[in-house]
Amino acid sequence: MKKYILLSVIAVTTIITVLFVINSTTEDLSEIALKRQQHKEFLDNSPFKDTRNLSKEKRKKLSLPPNAYNEREWELTMNPTLGIPTPFLVESTTPSLYTTLGAPGNNTTPWQERGPLNTGGRTRVVFFDPTDVGANNGDGVDYNRVFAGGVGGGLWINNDITSATSTWTIIPGIAGDLSVNAYALDPNDSSTFYIGTGEQYAQGAAIGNGVYKTTDGGSTWSQVNIQPAGSGTVSGGGSLFKSGLFTVNDIAIRDVNGTSEIYVGVGSTFYAAPNGNIANPSNILGAQNAGLYRSVDDGATWTRIENPALSFSFSGLTFYVSPNDFEIGADNTLFMGSIASPGIGQGGGRIYSSTDGTNWTLDQFIASTDRVELATSPTNANLIYAAVDAAAGADLYISTDKLTTITALNEPNDADNSISATDFTRGQAFYDLVIETDPTNDQIIYAGGIDLHRSANGGNNWNQISKWSENPNLNGLNVPFIHADVHALTFRPGLNNEAIIGSDGGVSYANSLSGALSSPNAIANRNNGYNVTQFYYGDIADTDVADGDDFAGGTQDNGSQLTNDAPANGLTPFFDPIGGDGAYTNIDKDGNYVVLSVTGQTHLYADYPIPPGSTINSLFGTGSLYAISQGSGGDFINVAELDENLDVFFANGATFNGANGILVCALGPNAASCNTITNALISSSRPTAMKVSPFTITSTKLFLGTIDSRLIMVDNANTASPVWTEITGSQFLGSVSDIEFGATEQEILITMHNYGVDSVWYSTDGGTTWASKEGNLPDIPVKAILKNPLLAEEVIIGTEEGIYVTGDFNSVSPTWTQTNNGMTSVKVVDLDLRVSDNTILASTHGRGMFTGQFNTLGFEESQISQNNIKLFPTINNGTINLVSGTALDNAQVTIYNLSGQEVYNEMMNLSSQQQSISLTQPASGIYIVNIKSGSYDQSLKMIIE
Repeated sequence: MKKYILLSVIAVTTIITVLFVINSTTEDLSEIALKRQQHKEFLDNSPFKDTRNLSKEKRKKLSLPPNAYNEREWELTMNPTLGIPTPFLVESTTPSLYTTLGAPGNNTTPWQERGPLNTGGRTRVVFFDPTDVGANNGDGVDYNRVFAGGVGGGLWINNDITSATSTWTIIPGIAGDLSVNAYALDPNDSSTFYIGTGEQYAQGAAIGNGVYKTTDGGSTWSQVNIQPAGSGTVSGGGSLFKSGLFTVNDIAIRDVNGTSEIYVGVGSTFYAAPNGNIANPSNILGAQNAGLYRSVDDGATWTRIENPALSFSFSGLTFYVSPNDFEIGADNTLFMGSIASPGIGQGGGRIYSSTDGTNWTLDQFIASTDRVELATSPTNANLIYAAVDAAAGADLYISTDKLTTITALNEPNDADNSISATDFTRGQAFYDLVIETDPTNDQIIYAGGIDLHRSANGGNNWNQISKWSENPNLNGLNVPFIHADVHALTFRPGLNNEAIIGSDGGVSYANSLSGALSSPNAIANRNNGYNVTQFYYGDIADTDVADGDDFAGGTQDNGSQLTNDAPANGLTPFFDPIGGDGAYTNIDKDGNYVVLSVTGQTHLYADYPIPPGSTINSLFGTGSLYAISQGSGGDFINVAELDENLDVFFANGATFNGANGILVCALGPNAASCNTITNALISSSRPTAMKVSPFTITSTKLFLGTIDSRLIMVDNANTASPVWTEITGSQFLGSVSDIEFGATEQEILITMHNYGVDSVWYSTDGGTTWASKEGNLPDIPVKAILKNPLLAEEVIIGTEEGIYVTGDFNSVSPTWTQTNNGMTSVKVVDLDLRVSDNTILASTHGRGMFTGQFNTLGFEESQISQNNIKLFPTINNGTINLVSGTALDNAQVTIYNLSGQEVYNEMMNLSSQQQSISLTQPASGIYIVNIKSGSYDQSLKMIIE
């Protein structure tokens, strides 16, 4: 049962929906058929249909975030009835913690964080702890403790940023998936500081819920009660304007005679394309509530400043300018740079000032610009620098008369051959744009876009002090490496040549900003334990388990992350051999190769294991990396699947000209042979989920879930004569996100991406009939599903809010509860199961990877954890290996087929030394391996080909 709030939204959108249905068809269709038709028309008229497949370069020219993943997520998660995603309609719940022993994430068996240990993610907030000084510094060193905020990974602390071996710890009491976007420190109380949530720059991908405050130096936090000013939810101009505080662009605190005046810049965001395509209503979040909010009583009460100079009109409604950046001048004047309201396109390119915080003057309006970043002189009240997102790229300005006039400033010329000499942000000033002045010398300026640049003479000349790659011309530059897309730079108090830097790659520490001109060691990454990586896919290897765990996964802007032989618990370093945005990954069951992907239809496979430190060039150079397919078709993060028995790779083969099909590639020793299969069942659709049946092993039986509610079974999918059969449930509605199996091929589980639908479905007869397993699940997108092979009633799902589990899956209405202990309520995009020991890999979009283990209700948890028995290979010809983390003497090992017939029984001494078992002429099928030793009892599953 889906629960909704905000009846005003429903009223508006219901009217739209009714009119849509009346005008779209006169056929006598069933209710579900009408809903599917309506969903398909919403998809066909998606505001992103013209932009989602653009290259990164073309996206930048349109001021679109470089990553199209969020646009596809908009389409996949849309409520099929309303035509938009509806996260704001989800009723807030506090589910009880799951307490049975079968699934991880409860009080006794938490999820284990696995990494990456050394890879960060998009970071817009970095600051030094203001309490870390004098008697409070703890280690005798002032200001080496720092905070950092991940755009999708919460708030973190590092106790010694100067140390290369220092590690990060997530701050409890704040949601682990919170989008941290701004901060401010109280000048009258070093223990009080604020963080703002929600990112305006990424089109609704990282919405927040206002401002949080600490009064004890960051140990505990509480949400600040800022009531949105302006109207509630309204409609106008073909758009739905949802009320709320969804993005906070900046916070400033000004000391006025001992009183802390707090200023919060509330922005807005939207779910629509910037090209004006509003065939269906755009969903604009918080535009009517945006503006400048002020408090003079420590945040107890707030007022939106509604001066006429700060207002504008759109579609007959009054809106207020969204602050983007606050700066305080040497004479305590408050300056504000603005940013345009998304979906409206007004309010940007403005610079304001105020001496009392309530009366504001528009000092400068820079035509044809949007986002404005400011930097003020610490000593000269008349000197202000500005960096702006202009039509032709980033521009820099200087004012020496307190904004009476402004003059264009010379820009940095990045050494990267692919970056224009007149735009150091490479078309991304709307996304990555930084300008800062040295705290004591206003002639030293820093400007950041793709890379970081420094001027020592007020912007007349610039020197590059970082590089993001070894691209041509960059490879000869002797400067430090910082990940591309610089978002923040904060100076160390009292040591102005030192700083911390936030980028799409996490956090970096500069021990000498001036030294970075010629020393690659002057700035270094500090991502140890800063696990805010955004995965799209994840895989755990079935082989080589005796030496530790092997993981692989595709990530946002951090490539294909891999690690070999990771210890059983704790964070592990990963490495990326490919770069860019990673996508589908899969380690072959025999451990001979790994499939790696980047965006679109570019898929590769490499000999496995890949040596750490390898690069795409070194792998191609040694003849150990092979192309499967290349091209820009498919989706940005393209759905794919691997038949590990037959070494056949499948992927979405859709092309830009509208042709839909499935790419089929036989993977040879050093080359792939590909063709495309298609059928009328997918001629007007696209696959959004794929699964190869592990039970059909002499040919490929491929299951396809589509964006428009279909489920299709393709027999002989690896041949030139595939047989297509639709097994769609009669009540399916939405875009299929995952397909999994239970104990047999007859037992199928699927999930849906969408809001506003039944998200979990189950069949026990191979897809002939289906039952909804929605139960009490909140109305949230569901991304992945797994069935506990040891407990028939237990199923876990990966959702927008972490892991949910049910222990009564076979009931008509299962009871779902969160099981996130050790993980937090972060978006889980993929679940993978290593069947040899029932280890689960949960890959998240914002908090890296986690593992847990399915068990049974009768197990003693401590023994399970200590023994950690592993069976491999899980798919075999009758010969298997067993290892145990703890010695088990006289262990009874019994093997049964699925009929319950015993096929093997022997007493064995199990230890970390590998023990082998060979069955004599076993039949193909699934087998259960049971191990007993004293009170210890565990069952593992394997498949014999």
